[in-house]
Order: sequence, then structure tokens, then C-alpha cells
Amino acid sequence: MTKTAQAYIYGVIGAGGLVLAASLANWSSPDPLLWAIYLVLAVIASVVKLRLPGMDGTYSLGFLFLLYGVAHFSLGETLVAACAGAVAGSLLNTRKRSSLIQVLFNTANLMVSMGACFYLVRVWLAGGLEHYLPAVIALAAAVHFIINTVLVSGVLSLLQGKRLAEMCSQWYVWSFPYYLIGVAVVGLFPGPGRAVSGEAWLILLPLVYLVHFFLGLVEWHASSPAGGDQPDALLPRGAKVFVGVVVAAGLLLLGGAAWQWHSQSPVQFVSYLSLAVVGATLKVRLPGVQGTLSLSFVLVLAALPEMSFGEVAVISTVMAVAGVLWRPAQRATLAQVLFNPASLTVSAAVAFLVCRVLLAPWLSHSVVAELVVATLVLYLSNFVLLSTVLALSQRQPLAAVWQLCYFWSLPYYLVGAAAAGLMTATWRASDWPASLLVLPLLGLVYVSYRVHVRQAVDRSGQAAA
Repeated sequence: MTKTAQAYIYGVIGAGGLVLAASLANWSSPDPLLWAIYLVLAVIASVVKLRLPGMDGTYSLGFLFLLYGVAHFSLGETLVAACAGAVAGSLLNTRKRSSLIQVLFNTANLMVSMGACFYLVRVWLAGGLEHYLPAVIALAAAVHFIINTVLVSGVLSLLQGKRLAEMCSQWYVWSFPYYLIGVAVVGLFPGPGRAVSGEAWLILLPLVYLVHFFLGLVEWHASSPAGGDQPDALLPRGAKVFVGVVVAAGLLLLGGAAWQWHSQSPVQFVSYLSLAVVGATLKVRLPGVQGTLSLSFVLVLAALPEMSFGEVAVISTVMAVAGVLWRPAQRATLAQVLFNPASLTVSAAVAFLVCRVLLAPWLSHSVVAELVVATLVLYLSNFVLLSTVLALSQRQPLAAVWQLCYFWSLPYYLVGAAAAGLMTATWRASDWPASLLVLPLLGLVYVSYRVHVRQAVDRSGQAAA
């Protein structure tokens, strides 16, 4: 072991010891019996481990109880449970007995990450526990996962002589999707005196489907490419007519939105618009169609139930332009710059019409129903338009192009829709800034999805060679 690695390990252990000492100095346990039950369950969960595909190590279920403890127990109670769980997990149900330094490092790692989460939840966002607990848990989970991943990857990087980014990416392959499901369970599980709507548990379905999709990617093999991702300069006549119709419709809708423009909260609109532009730059390049997916559509889904049509139309248009112009695989043509924003604007307009006008009396009382309909309409209309222009420009069957787009985009879209639903529910329970607490965890979903897609493409290329 190098001196740098030793210094790093002892530094983390020292930091963890300070956090634990500070929590014990201010020890409090309002309900000792309830805490004792929590402690036993946390230790048992730490011994129950998942052997995930593609990973040499294991992943325990103890993090579920630690996140729950951050929201419902004191810092001292939570950290003592984390210590007991870390020791039990290091010594029990393992193929190889951990050394003392490994046990101390694992324990200190949890002290540091859970201490940061506790400060975030119980100090900085103390009022949020009563009004938007799931969103607070989502932010705490993102902080815990990032700190935990960086600390563990840091020591492995020093010991194995590999890049930190390479070590970090391993945790996003299989541990993060399962971690995400656990976070959803913790966020939805009601604490004492609280209740959660039964329909809110539907948020688990997109996450389970995402894991199913990732498992399917292990056996995925690339088929023949479907060509360019958007209309090019040499469009057939039919494709030119279709592009012209969609662009004209998009311009008319955007003009109408500008004519009847109003915004109840300009600060909110500018914030969502800025985040949508940033999200449009975080793209996952899809194989086959050479298209991309970005995080920005989540902002459109979150804006649909609450903002005016003008705001939704402008957000859709600007973020689509940013997505086309930001680091494209090939230089964007005029048809691309016009068609992408127009198609998304048309799709957003259709979703707005269905959810806010035609079905408003039936959907306004249920966040889940509203987001399900908005997601289906936005997804179907946007991908029908994109698939149609691809099929016309490349002279391929519409069903083949649609199937390829559907395969890659649906899991990502469903998880994004779940995040948008959580943002909307938080917005209505508190205020719109609180809805942004969900975005860091959604950013980790983007990283995980991108890592899985890249690895699937690499495996397919190696198999073809």
C-alpha cells in the first residue's frame, strides 16, 4: 500500500470518527424501544447482500434503513445503526473476512456520507420532511450515493492504480438501478403519523422496467444502422413535405403562444428554461438510429400540469434547439434545426390540449393520472413524428424505425416521467423550488443509462469483431 493510499484511508477514518463523536456528544433517543427495533432491522439488512451481475463484490440492503433513519431518527441513533450494520456486514455473510482497516474504512465511509445527508435533511431542509418527504429523500439519496461512491472508488483507484472515473463508473452499472428502487421504497414508505397515496407506489413500475431493460442489454447485439438520426440535406420529396408541414405547425403554435403569452412566475419560468437547456446538453447517443436522448423532456413533463401553454411551448422549442446545436455527432442541417424544435412543440401542444383542456376535469385530482396521460401523449406524438420523418428520409418501413426508437427511449422516458410526477407532487405540496430537489438523483439515472448503453455497444462491437 502506498503512502498516499494510507493517508487517504486514515483521513477518511479520522473524518468518520469526528462525525460519530459529535453525534454521540449530542445523543438523544425519544423512543428507545422503537430505536432498538430499528437498530436490529438495520443490522439484519446489512447482512442481507445482493450479488449483482457484473460486480465482484456485494451490495447490502442496509442503506434502506439508513436513509429511513435520516428522516425519522436522530443523528446519533442513525450513525450507531450504521456502525453496527457496517461491522456486521463486514464480518458476516462474506466470502473473505475483512481486515480491521477495511472494517474501519467502511464504517467511516458511512459516517461521513450519512452525516452529510443528515445535515442536508434535518438542518438545511428541515421543513421539507412535513411537506415533500419523497423529494427530500431523493436529494439525500443522491448525496449519499455520490459521497459513498467517490470515497470507495478513491481508495480502490489508489490501491489498483486505475483512474477514479473508471472506478466510479462500475457502481453505476448494477448497484445504482437497484439502489434507485430502494430509494423509491424509502421515500414512499410513510413515517409515524403520515400516509402515502396508494397510487404513488406506481412509481416503482418504471424503475423495475429500467432494471429489466438493463438486464436485456447484456444480450443485446447491434443490428444494421437505421441511418442518420434526423432529416438531412438530400430529403426525398415525401420527407420534405412532411418536414414542411411539421415546421409550419410548430411555427404557428409558437406564434400563438407568443401572442397570448403570460407567466404567473417569471423567475420560475426562467429557472425551468435554463435547466431544460442544461438538460438538453446531457445527451445519450443511441446506436442504430444515431439519435440522442436527454434529460430535458422531464422539465417539459413537469411544466405541463402547472405552467401556461406559452411557457411550455417556449421551453420545448428552446431546449430542442439547444439539443440539436450542442455537440452534434455531425454538423446540424437547416432541416434538423427547424424540424426538431417544431416536432417537440407540436407534441407538447397536443399533450397540453389533452391534459389541460379535453381531460382536465378527470385528471386534475390525480397527479399520477395526469402524468401518465401527459407522458403517453408527449411520448407517442413526438416519436411518431420522428419515426415518420426517419422512415420517409431513409425509405425504411415505419414499423422498423419505430421499434428501434421505442426500444431505446421507453425505459428512459418512463423513469423521467416518474421523476416529473414527483416534481409535480412536490410543487403542489410546497412550492416550485422544492421540486428541483429531484433533479440530482435524476442526473445519476442519466449517468447510469449512459454507462449501460456504452457498455452494450462495446460488447456488441467486440462480438462483431
